[in-house]
Amino acid sequence: MQGRRIEKLSKLFMEEIANIILYQLENKDLKDVVITRVEITPDIKNAKVYFTTLQEGREKEAQRALDGAKNHIRSLLLKRLKIKYIPDIAFIFDKDLKHMEKLWQRFQG
Repeated sequence: MQGRRIEKLSKLFMEEIANIILYQLENKDLKDVVITRVEITPDIKNAKVYFTTLQEGREKEAQRALDGAKNHIRSLLLKRLKIKYIPDIAFIFDKDLKHMEKLWQRFQG
């Protein structure tokens, strides 16, 4: 039961954070950011939000912008989701996804 709840909450966070970045944050460093997955701890105190960028080489700028907007994103999530507690968010560049993209390109080419 708890695992299913965390899974649903993770999907919801992924959708909401992506929408916030896309429609509510006005930062040029975030225009190419894509949220790839969210992992929430069972106690719902921490969330790892994995992201990638559509443009190669924009990872550091995106990381700085996301880290700077973290508290604002949390406050927007609290308003939008109407839940008691929003976990602490850590934004992490999804290196695994970029690695798989590069492998896929090698196989295609």
